[in-house]
Amino acid sequence: MTRKRVLLSLVTLVLVAALVLPSLPRVSAQGDGQYGEAPMLAEKVAAGELPPVEERLPENPRVVEPVDSVGVYGGIWNRAWRGVNDFHCFGRLIYDPVLRWPRDPSDPVQPGLAERWEWNEDGTELTLYFRKGLKWSDGVPFTVDDVIFWWEAIETDPNITAAIHTEWQTLQELIKVDDSTITLRFSEPNGLAETVGLAFHGNQWPLGFERFGFYAPRHYLEQFHPAYNEEATYDLFQEKVFDYNVERPVMTAWKISQYDPGATLMIAERNPYYWAVDIEGNQLPYIDYLYFHLVEDVAGVNAMGIAGALDMQARALNLADYPVYIENSEANGYHMMLWPQAMASNATLFINQSYPDPKYRELFQTFDFRRALSLAIDRNAVNEIAFLGQGTPRTETVVPASPYYQPELESLNAEYDPATAEALLDGLGLAKGSDGFRTFPDGSELLIVIETSGTGAGELDSYELVTEWWNAIGVKTELVQETREVFWDHAGANEIMVATWTTDRGLVPMVDPIYQFPFDERSWMGPAFGMWYKSGGTQGEEPPDHIKAAMDLYDEYKRTNDPDRQLEIGKEIVKLSTEGLWAIGTVGLVPTPVVVKNNFMNVSENHTADWIIMTPGTLDPAHFYFADGGQSQ
Repeated sequence: MTRKRVLLSLVTLVLVAALVLPSLPRVSAQGDGQYGEAPMLAEKVAAGELPPVEERLPENPRVVEPVDSVGVYGGIWNRAWRGVNDFHCFGRLIYDPVLRWPRDPSDPVQPGLAERWEWNEDGTELTLYFRKGLKWSDGVPFTVDDVIFWWEAIETDPNITAAIHTEWQTLQELIKVDDSTITLRFSEPNGLAETVGLAFHGNQWPLGFERFGFYAPRHYLEQFHPAYNEEATYDLFQEKVFDYNVERPVMTAWKISQYDPGATLMIAERNPYYWAVDIEGNQLPYIDYLYFHLVEDVAGVNAMGIAGALDMQARALNLADYPVYIENSEANGYHMMLWPQAMASNATLFINQSYPDPKYRELFQTFDFRRALSLAIDRNAVNEIAFLGQGTPRTETVVPASPYYQPELESLNAEYDPATAEALLDGLGLAKGSDGFRTFPDGSELLIVIETSGTGAGELDSYELVTEWWNAIGVKTELVQETREVFWDHAGANEIMVATWTTDRGLVPMVDPIYQFPFDERSWMGPAFGMWYKSGGTQGEEPPDHIKAAMDLYDEYKRTNDPDRQLEIGKEIVKLSTEGLWAIGTVGLVPTPVVVKNNFMNVSENHTADWIIMTPGTLDPAHFYFADGGQSQ
């Protein structure tokens, strides 16, 4: 079906709904100052099971601007879910932190649970003003005591959190001003609090297996915490705080109401105390229930999608199946979108500059060697062969939607030029032997080993192609495929020559800059240097000056609250990393397919997907709706 026909079908569907479905629970403007609510909640109010909607909402609810239109109440949102470890199939739909990433990445951080915030003059105190009248899903008031409980009982309890998260390491004191106002006092200016601490990590703890957050329901959890109840245990606390615990109160749009380990269906239902409304004053979410149907693997997800059994989903959709989706879209009542991912490179190679062997370390720290390897890669071929021509051949830098993007870096050292690559290697004294392979200047063998656990679409194909091209310029190269567990252990332990991964974080990289410079052991361009930086010099190895320059810049980034200066610093770091080829990218911006039923509304076609912004969280899933109220399901 063409895009034009899809749009016409959608228009027709909406018109038909307006004409023949007058009994649908439509929302309308509240001219008398009252709020609207879902029929399923109105019934509970009438039965005396819930207080009126005006008493359930805060004084100043968050108002969600629609992507397209004000919605209709009702329906079940069907999704495919791969089991307990696939938490973010649900978790990304409930993005409700203290502050929020904006829909437009160029905009500043937005209000969330906190309606406003302010810094003192020297940037050492941050005061958060939460919306007055917020309530947990069980109706108990949300107060700053829930933040203090997170800090005292979770973040600073080593039995639960091994080490305080980076953004809070300078936090000295939490000062309760009143039930809805709290001041965070730092030992120095904190440039990570708003973005990392409150927009990225600022959700309800623990967010599945991510183990970060900024608040937790004290009134429910303290009875299970050993510091508050001598009969409690940490094992019990972990069980009760778990997101799959149907008894645990939440602040999110939906709450898991049915979950049994191994069951084929998990259900989440609307939170009657959710604190956001649409532009006409109607309480969100529009959709009543979320159904998560258990499938075994990615193939199962795509089988459901192609069959028209998913109402809206991007998670685990396979780009290779995109043509099959298109073939079946008209018959099965859905249309497809392609969201560009914030992937600087969907198949990236990290030349380990901290590799233990001194000969290889010296070679890997030599820019001309890294440049030669980059110029030997035919990125256009990688794109066509591994990514169906859907990506963009490019170097390892941020994506165009990022505020740190610098167009002149897009293709730097990314041209296919094997002749120049060979000349650079010759200039380094890496002579070819009779077998066509190069040796070190002392005549010893030069062998590059690429290790990967890449199983995603196009990844393994990409690395196989790179192996061929590096061999072709005389750099003997072998590709070793490992399980993810083995690979991660080796890479973090500084034992891999050339590690591989997909490099996301291309939208807001300073939140977790592991691909920009050696930030910690996950920065495989120099894991030992990353550990040195992470530990403040007590572990790992001291890096060379060209890497220290980026570390010094990030230290300044963390210490300033000036967004303009942070932008300048971020661009400098990206420039250093890209120009230095600290990671070698191949093809980026490969889109992720999105399946959307034709009656499923308010899903934006213009969205750069990334897990750090909890895609599709910044699109406000609470305001997605069915044009027919879900009656056709």
